[in-house]
Amino acid sequence: MPEELVHCHRCDETKPRSAFYDLRHTTAPRRPCKACILADKRTRYATADGDRVSHAQVLREKYRLTTAEYDAMLVSQDGRCAICGEPETARGRGGRPRRLAVDHDRRTGAVRQLLCHRCNLITGAVAEHPALLDRVRDYLRGHGLR
Repeated sequence: MPEELVHCHRCDETKPRSAFYDLRHTTAPRRPCKACILADKRTRYATADGDRVSHAQVLREKYRLTTAEYDAMLVSQDGRCAICGEPETARGRGGRPRRLAVDHDRRTGAVRQLLCHRCNLITGAVAEHPALLDRVRDYLRGHGLR
């Protein structure tokens, strides 16, 4: 059986299905193709002096936020997660606390608020499967947790 062919909207080429990643929790092809995603990452993370990409660059390119806008959000939230109300506890590579994550709608790109690493992971999982939250709550209650 011949391999399925899929069209990449970025490079405008039709390639074998194996040239594409799967969408999360499905076997549908993620577009653009692997090569275009890699090229985009190389461009995004390349800097003139070869250093890692800056926080300001990620805010600007991924969320269309300035550092001043991020800092204003951080101040308005008193440096705490919008969901649990706690400061970030997850540690980065150097052992320092990570920055609060920018929560955004993956469909529209609209920025919502700043979340700690834990709440950001939970929100991402629940956003893809809203019924999961009820099932987790029922599971925990079934095991005596409130």
